[in-house]
Amino acid sequence: MNIVSNESYAVGMMQIHSQNFSHLAQYGITPGNLYRDPCMNIYTGAYYLAIAFKRWGYSWRAVGAYNAGFKNNTEQEKKRMKYAGEIREIYEGIKEKRGQKKKPD
Repeated sequence: MNIVSNESYAVGMMQIHSQNFSHLAQYGITPGNLYRDPCMNIYTGAYYLAIAFKRWGYSWRAVGAYNAGFKNNTEQEKKRMKYAGEIREIYEGIKEKRGQKKKPD
């Protein structure tokens, strides 16, 4: 759990934010489910990432929206780009490590 305040917190490895809980309730998903069930947490994160891709296409901006949302202002755009840059760096590192693996003889 990542607690910002009594009203604002995120749950699980995908850090599903409390602002999404009312939307998720229509599918029977509760904060407790997200906390106790890692698979549900990952599926829910993928759901929100898919929404971002649908809205902005397969782009780093959409990846940034997973963290910073869709609000269209300079501050949020900076947050989107910062988060997307961090994720891209991790992604590129994983790709680089995979390329360094020795192939079997």
